[in-house]
Amino acid sequence: MISRRSCLQLLPALATLPLSALAHAYPSHPVRFIVPLSPGSGTDVVARYMSSELAKAMGGSFVVENRMGASGIIGTDLVAKAPADGYTILFNYAAHYSNQFVERTPYDAVADFEPIARLATSAMVLVTAANSPLQTVRDLITAAKRKPDGLSYGSPGNGTTPQMAAALMSNMAGIRMNHIAYKAPAQVAVDVAGGQLDAGFGGVATSLPLVRAGRLRVLAVTSKQRSTYFPDAPTLDEAGLKGYELVTPIWAFARRGTPQAIITQLSDAMTKAAAAPAFKAFCTSQGLEVDIQDAAKARSNAAAELERWKKLVALSQAKAG
Repeated sequence: MISRRSCLQLLPALATLPLSALAHAYPSHPVRFIVPLSPGSGTDVVARYMSSELAKAMGGSFVVENRMGASGIIGTDLVAKAPADGYTILFNYAAHYSNQFVERTPYDAVADFEPIARLATSAMVLVTAANSPLQTVRDLITAAKRKPDGLSYGSPGNGTTPQMAAALMSNMAGIRMNHIAYKAPAQVAVDVAGGQLDAGFGGVATSLPLVRAGRLRVLAVTSKQRSTYFPDAPTLDEAGLKGYELVTPIWAFARRGTPQAIITQLSDAMTKAAAAPAFKAFCTSQGLEVDIQDAAKARSNAAAELERWKKLVALSQAKAG
């Protein structure tokens, strides 16, 4: 006969069985990768790459869903309110943290999410139409000083890194420009190329097709080094804004409370895929840089990331509205 004491001693081991079984069976049905940005953005293309790689590595189906709106808050909140079962995963960029200091978010960027991995970083480019008289950063600053609020620029919304990039540039250059918020980064690029906007900040992946088509001119890049895609375009630091640098990481997150075994499975699969030469080649083709952190590293850096973007929001004077 099994004693009551023996049963009690078995309980800790039995308690781990459901979690192990859950991880072993995962995924048993399609996993949603929520991207709070439009198709073609750097975050989107990384999510799509990982959906394909994880389907091969883990089996099952990983489906990308673009849920844009409110500077990424709508898609992010969807994940924050989803069951913590590993079947609704967020792919996001710096707005995940910066939005908290620009908008009133219905979630906490750190407390409500569990980092899975950091996979890449993306610089931005300052662009004008190819036929614009604004052919250099100096041209743009001079025109903006001559006519405050007379020049327009577009971004995917308040609190997004393109808006912060423009606000930081304006603050450092002592100029004012009229901000027009869009829902999709690609539409910003199209309207700059068409002359509806004087300028815009966007990711390399979003801007590259129109640059290659001869419709956009790159005035500068936001990274510390020049882009291999646009070697003739200076950094904003080189263009006269000393110390300017703004790049954004791309992360995968789960809702807080997701079983740790599933977090580990996803993190291991994503970081393994990201370490492969094929991902480096893919990132190069999209104007991204590979930058890998596993779940433990990304989790330990979350508070520092929040503080970093808080400072950048304050420095850029980015505001809601």
